[in-house]
Amino acid sequence: MKKAIIITENSYPEGDAGAVRQHAFAKMLSDMDYEVLVIGYGKSTEEKICVYDNINYISYRVNSLNKIYRVWNRIRFGDKVFDYISQNYKQLDLLLVVDLMPSAFKKIVQLKKKYNCTLIHDSVEWYSKEEFRYGKLDLAYRRKEFTNTKVIDGMWNVVAISTFLEKHFQKFANRVVRIPVIMDIKNIEYRTKVEPSDKIVFSYAGGPGKKDFLREIISGFALLNQTELHKVELNIIGVNKDQLINMCEVDKKAIAKLGDCLKIHGRVERSVAINYIRQSDYSLLIRDENLRYAKAGFPTKIVESLACGTPPLCNYSSDLELYLKDRQNSIIANGHTAKDVCEAVKNALCIVKEKDRAFMRKNARELALNCFDYSVYKDLLFTVCDE
Repeated sequence: MKKAIIITENSYPEGDAGAVRQHAFAKMLSDMDYEVLVIGYGKSTEEKICVYDNINYISYRVNSLNKIYRVWNRIRFGDKVFDYISQNYKQLDLLLVVDLMPSAFKKIVQLKKKYNCTLIHDSVEWYSKEEFRYGKLDLAYRRKEFTNTKVIDGMWNVVAISTFLEKHFQKFANRVVRIPVIMDIKNIEYRTKVEPSDKIVFSYAGGPGKKDFLREIISGFALLNQTELHKVELNIIGVNKDQLINMCEVDKKAIAKLGDCLKIHGRVERSVAINYIRQSDYSLLIRDENLRYAKAGFPTKIVESLACGTPPLCNYSSDLELYLKDRQNSIIANGHTAKDVCEAVKNALCIVKEKDRAFMRKNARELALNCFDYSVYKDLLFTVCDE
């Protein structure tokens, strides 16, 4: 049996959006008769093999109150991975690597030479300086810049999450395929039925920061008149009020105007956040379509929403225009300003018949099954699994 290892610094198996994607790759490789191991940085397994959904994994996170030790452990991630594989594998056919520190990438190349295995880099983002307080000086920005311009060369095959990244890596990688956000859609609970209600429920679920334009979302709702405001409920999940004001730079006057129609829930478990999205009429995501991060990435939030049967209200960024159709499976804003958000919300409020909203929910779920279930891309992944 061929052997494959997925190496990631994400919180596998039950962590962030990256962990969901890596698990989808693990299941695809397992279906292709690879013996799969995921080496990640989720909840500590004390460096022992555990099993999640029939996939073996190890986490190199340590449980320590000593911050210096935790940082040192993170820096040594590449060395630990190299040592573990060298000591436990006589044969290795495939390494699928997500974002790592530059020092860890050096160890991956050494493993390539040792085992003559196929290297695949899963490229999912390319930051913009506008995302960070210190712009191009930010460490995360510099790491990503180094990976996308210096590390990946003709030794690597690449899975690109977007057309933007696909075109970039086609210039110098060996083979490149485009696979968008993927997950096990069939096993995600969804809702297509719409019950009569006095309120149309809109929900944003995510973390604090500027990339999802929460300031423009909330300011856009604040532009609604009082009659329109009485028809809406706006849920903000994953961000508290202080973070909205201090980190997302949301206008206090906009928050005050929304009054009781604004529900701020703060940080919750991922399953709870997804349930909020499932029970909503629309999810929300607004990004600056002109910035590199929005072109290069692909928002997992949109796919999770579609999987739940909840149409997203968003603008076109990344490759979303290839999939989303206004008033068919989504509500499309013309841009990323507060005024654009307001007009899109008004368009959503015009869809008053339950059967019309149920039609959109059904279309959203079908789109998720047809375009974002991991099983759809098994044959495409196969094309980069051999030299």
